[in-house]
Amino acid sequence: MSNPARRVAVIGAGPAGAIATEALVREQAFEIIRVFERQSAIGGTWIHTPQLPAGIPSLSDLISGNADLAVPIPEQLPAVTPVSEAVNGYQYRFSDSAIHEHLHSNIIPSIMSYTEEPFPDKLSDRAVAEYGPKAPYRHHTVIRDWIETIFTRNGHEKLLELNTTVEKAEKINGEWTLTLRKAVNSRNYWWRESFDALVIASGHYNVPWLPNIPGLLEYDAKFPGAIIHSKHFRTGEKFKGKKVVVLGGSVSSHEIIHEVLDFAEAPVYASIRREPLPAFGWAPFQHPKISIKKGITSFDAETGRILLSDGSYLDGIDHVIFGTGYTFSFPFLPIVQERIRCADRRLPNVFQHTWDIEDPTLTFVGMLGGGFTFRAYEWQAVAVARFLAGRAKQLPSIPEQLEWERKRVAERKGGKDYYAIAPDYTEFFEFLRSIAGEPAPGTTGRKLPEFDPKWLDIWTAMPLVKIKHWERKRKAAEEEERAPKAKL
Repeated sequence: MSNPARRVAVIGAGPAGAIATEALVREQAFEIIRVFERQSAIGGTWIHTPQLPAGIPSLSDLISGNADLAVPIPEQLPAVTPVSEAVNGYQYRFSDSAIHEHLHSNIIPSIMSYTEEPFPDKLSDRAVAEYGPKAPYRHHTVIRDWIETIFTRNGHEKLLELNTTVEKAEKINGEWTLTLRKAVNSRNYWWRESFDALVIASGHYNVPWLPNIPGLLEYDAKFPGAIIHSKHFRTGEKFKGKKVVVLGGSVSSHEIIHEVLDFAEAPVYASIRREPLPAFGWAPFQHPKISIKKGITSFDAETGRILLSDGSYLDGIDHVIFGTGYTFSFPFLPIVQERIRCADRRLPNVFQHTWDIEDPTLTFVGMLGGGFTFRAYEWQAVAVARFLAGRAKQLPSIPEQLEWERKRVAERKGGKDYYAIAPDYTEFFEFLRSIAGEPAPGTTGRKLPEFDPKWLDIWTAMPLVKIKHWERKRKAAEEEERAPKAKL
């Protein structure tokens, strides 16, 4: 970067924002580092919000791409305005979290945590009951506390502005101008601040994505509350005695179907359009109380019938839970938001999921998936911090970056396949490490180690932990079915 940044804003105080802030501070190159978080606490999507009634204000707007819109900004700033549902409503702004009561991490701690910040050896009763005293998964409260510790252990919380939403970010006269809104005592306080660079770490688990299946909107209108996205799943008890379909073959569907098994009417239907995740295969769905069905092709609002791709159908269903993932959304970045609307669930014009190709002072941390989260965020954060400090290796030319994107779209299209770093883990980590280089002499900059092949071994073997757990559950359920029933 020809002109090193001196003022940097980080947007988001979840796991990506925590490590981005840590990397920026440790670089010892920036005069101003500010972190803006719209929630009232540190943790991002790992903040549990059970007190907020879950729901989508308009399924039609969501499916058509007209949800999570930018809000009107007062003409004169600074300004004070009353709190309103359109500006402050958590459902309209998609600011509630996707955490459910029993959610745990699902990656082995030694490859999920940051290299200098290991997870605490604190296990929930449920983790011990399901996986034993060496359970590899951490309850969501442990993860949230871990994120907060990254901020507080070195005083980084002093850089943080909570309850503060970035409502607009625009480049004006060579600098990023942020329009900010802080909610205090039923008032919105608006003002602006300027920066040389931005780190967008606001996550991509905010706005649900649902496929536009024929009849879905009419079905949702006829049967309010029947259609649920996995973001709004909170506890299995809600589905006691209900007939439930879980749609999707990915991780969220695995978790939810096993959360509802002990409560819902048997069988619980698993609607899977294609093949399940290769790493897990059909193991999550092999259970006497689960019936595997083909993908849903249409909903009949008149009869309540759900039609499947093999010509069969389901009647009398109470709830359909969509484990279909999320879409990117940055209403405060108008140009980026418009690019997203024209793309297929991906973040366009961003090189290696990290640098805006047209303007690399706009950077992203945590907008990826497919494995090694959160650790991949650390490599992004250090590379970004060093780049913004003017100490990193030069990025490839713009034509080369555009060619990288063109090839990726041609090979992977959009959605999860596009932003998944699998199976090219080594290449991704090592590219970012090559850009970051070594810390500048005399600074406390973070050092990125080489990608360790042992991490890949751990990652490859990791699904076996879950698979063995599901096998134990299946065998226990089968034995229970075979056991003689006591006479009343």
